[in-house]
Amino acid sequence: MRDKDYEVIKMRLTGKLPVDYQKTMKTHPSLAAPKFDFNSRSLNPIKKMGRNERCWCNSGRKFKNCHLNRESQKKQSPFEHEQAMFSELRKGYCAYPASLSRDPCSDTIIKAHTIQKAGGLAAIAESNHVLTVKPVMSELIKTKGNPQPRKIGVKLASVFPGFCSKHDNDLFEPIEGKTLNFTKESAFLFSYRAVAYERFAKEAQQRFMLSLREADAGMPFQKQAALQQFIQGNLFGIEIGMRDVQKWKAQFDEKLLSSSTDQFHFAAVRFDRILPIVACGAFHPEFDCTGLPLQKLGQDRVELDQIALTVTTFDSQTVVVFGWIGNQEGPARSLVNSFLAIEDSRKADALVRLLFIHTDNLFLRPSWWEGLPESSQKALNDMSRSGTVERQRTGKEYANDALKLISANTVEQVSG
Repeated sequence: MRDKDYEVIKMRLTGKLPVDYQKTMKTHPSLAAPKFDFNSRSLNPIKKMGRNERCWCNSGRKFKNCHLNRESQKKQSPFEHEQAMFSELRKGYCAYPASLSRDPCSDTIIKAHTIQKAGGLAAIAESNHVLTVKPVMSELIKTKGNPQPRKIGVKLASVFPGFCSKHDNDLFEPIEGKTLNFTKESAFLFSYRAVAYERFAKEAQQRFMLSLREADAGMPFQKQAALQQFIQGNLFGIEIGMRDVQKWKAQFDEKLLSSSTDQFHFAAVRFDRILPIVACGAFHPEFDCTGLPLQKLGQDRVELDQIALTVTTFDSQTVVVFGWIGNQEGPARSLVNSFLAIEDSRKADALVRLLFIHTDNLFLRPSWWEGLPESSQKALNDMSRSGTVERQRTGKEYANDALKLISANTVEQVSG
């Protein structure tokens, strides 16, 4: 591999990057592209229809088998829907592309950890528990939609039934030890697992949202219409997300099977201590760490960049690994460069903001969260809901350096 194709830079960080990355950025086409026509997906609720007509809710069923007399049906508890969600999350498969290779799966689908239990999770756990930002229905109801991070056992944290026992062990063994060297190969494995998790989460979300079509039983017609429109809008967004994550997964599968890391790019940072947070996910970078727009979601006929991000611990130090396939000068690289350009002592704060904005697959040390000022907790909780129907995502959240969250320095930086 030529040096100009794979340049690895290791250095003790002393502050800003030597290059002004903003001057080398290319404007992404999504920033000027037309938006999706969301109105085309709007429902036309009709209280009375022909019994054999397709139901107005877009379920594909006949009206007589769907919303006819729906208001007189037995109401369902929100806890029933939560259990339906958990049921969807338990339906697993192996994300390894066995059908494209000569390496068949084992018979057992396991609860695979997206963040290693013995390393990352154990390092921040207290009494074998961490905090998760994923809410449960009881907390949503109790807090009127404003849930706080809740305790979860280390055995259950970060797991998903996304790999068989054979491939979970064989694929990720190189990044499951006590130490970690930053290489393209190790960064690829972290990123592959993050993308596999993201695809699984999107699929489960889609199945759960489809199951909610029955949640308006016993409601008056106007509430039925409102709920079904909410479901329709969410399904449209999930459909777009599924399209993108399926593409990302296919790209990573191709690289995995060919043992090639061409067009895979990464950056990694090692902190001088264990940070009280670990995470794993993949997302579209919308803004850089200064709040500058990078790409815009919801635009029509534009391919969006993605990036995977894993935060875990090795040898009593937190490591951060970014990885993506594709453009070396696009939004993913711009996000990474803006992160690397942050003052050394403030990178940990920027990392926490980025994680709360972009993934709910993150876990916290309980005493750290409990020790934060109430204003900081509120700001982070608000960030966790950004990009939803409740809260529009803005560049200000990325650049909010007034939050003082973690004191840490970085000791190593690698980019390739």
